Amino acid sequence: MEQFVELSDLLFSVLSYVSKEDLVQNCRLVCHNWKEIVEGQALWKIKCVREGIVRNIGHFPVNFDWRRVCFKKPFDRNLIKNPCGENGFTHWTKTDFGDGWNIENHHCVLTEAPSEKCFTSSYGWCSKIQIVDLLEEGLWEELLDIYQPDICIADWYSCRHDCGCVYEIKVNLLAADKKTAIATFRKKPPPIPQWTVPQYIKVSCVFRNYGPGVRFVKFFHRGKDTQWWAGHYGSRITNSTVTISLQRTDLLPDIEIIEKGSAEEPQKHDDDDDDD
Repeated sequence: MEQFVELSDLLFSVLSYVSKEDLVQNCRLVCHNWKEIVEGQALWKIKCVREGIVRNIGHFPVNFDWRRVCFKKPFDRNLIKNPCGENGFTHWTKTDFGDGWNIENHHCVLTEAPSEKCFTSSYGWCSKIQIVDLLEEGLWEELLDIYQPDICIADWYSCRHDCGCVYEIKVNLLAADKKTAIATFRKKPPPIPQWTVPQYIKVSCVFRNYGPGVRFVKFFHRGKDTQWWAGHYGSRITNSTVTISLQRTDLLPDIEIIEKGSAEEPQKHDDDDDDD
């Protein structure tokens, strides 16, 4: 019996080093014992820790889908696709006014961005929307409804030296119908005046204790110039970010926390995100 336990422990240790694809496609088919190990959560928990997908297993809920997390890696990565324009406007739904959106290189340094590209607006309001499906990205209903991990939002905007600009952002946490907003973050910063030295300004918030029912994040921002010039002299926007974090560490004092009761009441939202 003791020898059997030792062999089982050895098998578990060996399987923990096998690729996740081989575990699911091949190893689980070998025999009942291998199938039990592969379909149990313990093996996937070890793999998540070893591969650095999670950092501290003591902070996680008891009923945690480690296999799903191992495959999808939903935490601490940007869920916004094409955040800087490296792939054109792929994954974004855009609205063009003036001469519409363009993609250009930065006019100033932004070390946080994974790319030198940015989206540049024109003399009329240019807007973009991307909807993040949280279940598709690897989260699940119980985790979102009961544990409610932090949903962290960030965006960076800047201007040209020779032209001022205006920027706005609105982010909704949506229910399964993609219409009902459970929580909302909205910022309308003052315009950046003409002849300002270009530097990126970060806008950010954290949704916390937002209540049950969240399934989507609707990310909307828009920009334009202040001079009404033809071309692309408006807001320069890049590195739009949505991340999910289970580690509730101390936040910087300038980051806004949106909690249930401090945000707008749940309501239906039209497809056109802003109205003024």
